[in-house]
Amino acid sequence: MLNYLIQRLLWMVPTLLAIALFSFWISIEAPGDPVERLMQFSDDGSGSANRQRTEELKQEWRARLGIDKPLFYWTIRSSETSFPIPVPEFHGTNNQFHFWLGNAVRGDFGYSYYDGEAVGAKLWPKLRLSFLLTTSSLLLAFLISVPIGVFGASRPDGFFDRSSALVLFMLYSLPTFFVGTLLLLTFSNPDVLYWFPSAGLQNPITFDPDWSLGRKIKHWTPHLVLPFITFTYGSLAYLSRITRSGLAEEQQKDYITTARAKGLSERKVLWKHSLRNALLPLITVIGQVFPITVGGSVIIETIFTLPGIGWEAYRAILNYDYPVIVAIFTLGGLLTVVGYIVADLLYAWADPRIRYDR
Repeated sequence: MLNYLIQRLLWMVPTLLAIALFSFWISIEAPGDPVERLMQFSDDGSGSANRQRTEELKQEWRARLGIDKPLFYWTIRSSETSFPIPVPEFHGTNNQFHFWLGNAVRGDFGYSYYDGEAVGAKLWPKLRLSFLLTTSSLLLAFLISVPIGVFGASRPDGFFDRSSALVLFMLYSLPTFFVGTLLLLTFSNPDVLYWFPSAGLQNPITFDPDWSLGRKIKHWTPHLVLPFITFTYGSLAYLSRITRSGLAEEQQKDYITTARAKGLSERKVLWKHSLRNALLPLITVIGQVFPITVGGSVIIETIFTLPGIGWEAYRAILNYDYPVIVAIFTLGGLLTVVGYIVADLLYAWADPRIRYDR
């Protein structure tokens, strides 16, 4: 197990390096001069009397962003002869990519073109909110769908199995943006039912940052109910069907027949012996929590104006805020790789028969 973990971590290195190279390429190919975009946040004046100071500030910004360095570890130039010959020129670690990569490892992705804030400090709180919303909604989906799948498998093709499948697949067929908008227009509409706030995570007028954590959670809860439902409903049919089909397959295996022959109750056979092996396919879903945090939250957070990573990605695209876009793309790639490793480790923990050391 340990050898496999080390092997996967080593395989992560070229994958993450490829993600970093692609992210860096996007950042340098983005239109516009980053210095000119960021100079608007410098209180320096731009008249002729301050022209020299403006040029000094530009040089300072170029040094701060690292764009005064060579582009990569080496460059190819032509020799100054009558027959130009490509000559490699090595720059060591004094280059833009190494500078960008070192900052990215520390969580520093530069400065936002929209408001001049540090991108890392801007994204981390939003990433925490999106991750909390995604994981908690998936946990609720598991708590609802697994018992539904188990009861359906215990009485296959019965009334409960057929009716639950019908209802869940009807919900599954509804697009997320439609359900989110429908909930918003129904339960956050003063003309219909004004049960929940319509936007945001908190009321900017009544919220006090000095409140205790319990009071903050009580204030945040009404704002999160509708997004929570929108996140959760689509997973119910998928997870319950996986559970039911997995249990139906396990019920036909020899070890289940042996357990029944020993006199174990049907309840114990189902919940203790069959369920563990039937849940193995659901581990893949757990591994997808990490990339879904970035990519799957854009629509829902935009509908409910939640200040998460998805809403920030939407705003960055509208405002051509390329440093934020590059940072979110990089984080999405990193979380995807982490999700695959977590899923593999959970497979090994759930089923000791799975061996990775071969």
